[in-house]
Amino acid sequence: MKMARENMLLEIKQIEVYYEQIAALKGISLNLERGEILAIIGANGAGKTTLINTISGVLHPRSGSVEFNGDPIHTLPAWRIARKGILQIPEGRKVFAKQSVLENLELGAYSIKDKSAIKASIERMYTLFPVLSERRNQLAGTLSGGEQQMLAIARGLMGHPELLLFDEPSMGLSPVMVERVFQTIQEINRQGITILLVEQNAKKSLQIANRAYVLETGKIVLADTAAKLLENEQVKQAYLGG
Repeated sequence: MKMARENMLLEIKQIEVYYEQIAALKGISLNLERGEILAIIGANGAGKTTLINTISGVLHPRSGSVEFNGDPIHTLPAWRIARKGILQIPEGRKVFAKQSVLENLELGAYSIKDKSAIKASIERMYTLFPVLSERRNQLAGTLSGGEQQMLAIARGLMGHPELLLFDEPSMGLSPVMVERVFQTIQEINRQGITILLVEQNAKKSLQIANRAYVLETGKIVLADTAAKLLENEQVKQAYLGG
């Protein structure tokens, strides 16, 4: 599973991440190729969210490195990493509840100075998510869970990311909305954005991903193409309901 260096977007080398004295990630190494969807699957407490928060700069590793486009980013603050083109769609959506849909989108473009580019991006989000156009003046906190997830994704896209990190995007959503969210992730990827997907729904993740890593108690225990992991007996028993 070696990749050409020029196609490598993200490379993580032997990172150790601690919460005080407790090791949450124990020597994790992985890579992400430009243009792919990479899934990270594992049980609660495996370290999936810790991994995403380390990539985005919310957490910093005690040792090891994170490189983006060949540059080390693991010591940078989160806002610097965001400006380099890595944006996170957080677990639980975390929209600005007392701001309108439009204001949420505008806040997603905080680092962009070109007002015409921001306006064009907002119109693109309304095309991608028609419900947001209908709700543009509605307070985000009054949207349904699925609509809030669409707003969270659109807000992330407003920053023109090169890499989008999804943390449990289907959590708490109806089956119909889960399908819609995964279709949206695929559409975003087709538009040229690389995706790292952390998700409890292992089957759906593996169905849309190119490759995947399986994380258990802070360590990678399996890595392969998503298609092969879907057929892996160990993965079937642990994460796919047999």
